[in-house]
Amino acid sequence: MSLKLRELLQLPSLKDAKVVAGRAGLERFVSSISVLEHTDTEAFEAELFNNNEFYGDEIVISGLISIKDNEEAQCSMVRKLRRAGEIGLILYYVGIYLPKVSQKMIDLADELDFTLIVMPENERTLRYSEVIYEVVEAIVRQEMNETQFSGKLLEQISMLPENQRSVDTMLKILADRTKTSIALADNSGQLVNTVTWPRSNTLDLGKNIQTIKNEDIVQEQQVWKTKRPILQNGIQTMSLYLMKEQTTLTENLAIQMTEVVQVFMNLWGENYQEISPRELMKAIMNNESVKMRRLGKMFDIDVSAIQNMWLISVKDLQKNNEVLHFLKQMIAPCFKVSLIDFYDDFIVVLMDKSRRQGEFESLAFEFSSEMEQQGLKISLVKCFGTMNTVEVQDTYMTVKNYLPTARKVYTSKNVFFYQEIEFVADCLEIVYSGESAIAEIFKQIKPLMQNENNDDELLVTLAVFLLDAELSYRKAAEKLFLHLNTIKYRISKVSELLAFPVTKIPESYKVYQAVAVWRILGENHKK
Repeated sequence: MSLKLRELLQLPSLKDAKVVAGRAGLERFVSSISVLEHTDTEAFEAELFNNNEFYGDEIVISGLISIKDNEEAQCSMVRKLRRAGEIGLILYYVGIYLPKVSQKMIDLADELDFTLIVMPENERTLRYSEVIYEVVEAIVRQEMNETQFSGKLLEQISMLPENQRSVDTMLKILADRTKTSIALADNSGQLVNTVTWPRSNTLDLGKNIQTIKNEDIVQEQQVWKTKRPILQNGIQTMSLYLMKEQTTLTENLAIQMTEVVQVFMNLWGENYQEISPRELMKAIMNNESVKMRRLGKMFDIDVSAIQNMWLISVKDLQKNNEVLHFLKQMIAPCFKVSLIDFYDDFIVVLMDKSRRQGEFESLAFEFSSEMEQQGLKISLVKCFGTMNTVEVQDTYMTVKNYLPTARKVYTSKNVFFYQEIEFVADCLEIVYSGESAIAEIFKQIKPLMQNENNDDELLVTLAVFLLDAELSYRKAAEKLFLHLNTIKYRISKVSELLAFPVTKIPESYKVYQAVAVWRILGENHKK
């Protein structure tokens, strides 16, 4: 089994490195190490993060040279690395290329339990190869000496975030650990999941499983193969096929791999073979590509056509089924491709792009109004242009993490654009960055906060005008139960104090962000 990160820090090449964030991640296992440098960050993100891959407990080495002066890009990379299953980042050449490790990146890494390790600063003699050699050697030596790995591998899988703990991810981790290609098939012989090792392997798993008849390990042209039953509640529900090239597939290895899959399926994959649209929804949200395509074909749903998504949170969870039933009646007839079902605590609506954006918005507000009339409190997030399952999953996690705060920022809204959720996430980063970052953003509204006679009155009006009324004097007056001229006077006074019109973009953007942070912290927050 791979070593824990804290153990690797005892290696000679890493003993002088400092852990600056994500100490909780030191207890995670490290399965591999890789180098991450790219001169074209946009191309890099497209290639690395949009390829439906999960790397599983890998640690990365980088000097962040291509984004050394871009704090936002550094934080974005940390988020994407964590989502892809990476557990940490070893930073080289701090003080030489990367001026310093920003507090913003440290706070984000702490929040994500993503370990940041800094090699000795201002040191030009550092070489990536020293750490790579020692880490790989330590992992390989440990794996060779430890022939009983199933228990620790299951422990490693259990430590994954819930949204990443899927059959697809489990098989990838298992394939990487054993250097074996794996296929799962149902009782009819239909492939459910496949993972090749290495990933670029062109081995035809579908063709190969047809030649495997029993549990005996057989050799065919330097490929060792076996078939093992997977039982759930004492009944065989699947068959596990193992194929190892060049190196012998031993009986001990086959037994332990079967044990890992068997235990995983009984702990976390109880209803994996259930044939229902809900399983298709789970496969899409968990990015289980083979299962997703198989179930999509079974239900005659073209998964590739899905490009838009609603995420709906119902305040009274007991009303979830009622809301789901109404959505299916209302939405399904409007689209050529749609899938509507539960995922975690949300109702997810996946749709094709056969309607114009205005029609999507009209449907959302029609649904929201109907729910309001029925006395049901819901929050709906409209996510347009979702192009693939990686983006679906990333979008879902962003909404799940930041929707509660978005409700504090946009107190009058129950229908949100996804971009508003992303904006709230940016505001929270300011809050998490500490008092200096908060003070910096509050400079935008400092004249209002120092105006002791009516600061609350002006700030509240400004917040309602920008965040709730969307720059409409009439809507702001209605929400504050004031005369229209009163609102106009107050906004004019605000513009005078700030020395620019708050209705003008881009000047007002920072003010918009400042009042959002003010709401997040509580409207009585003073600087």
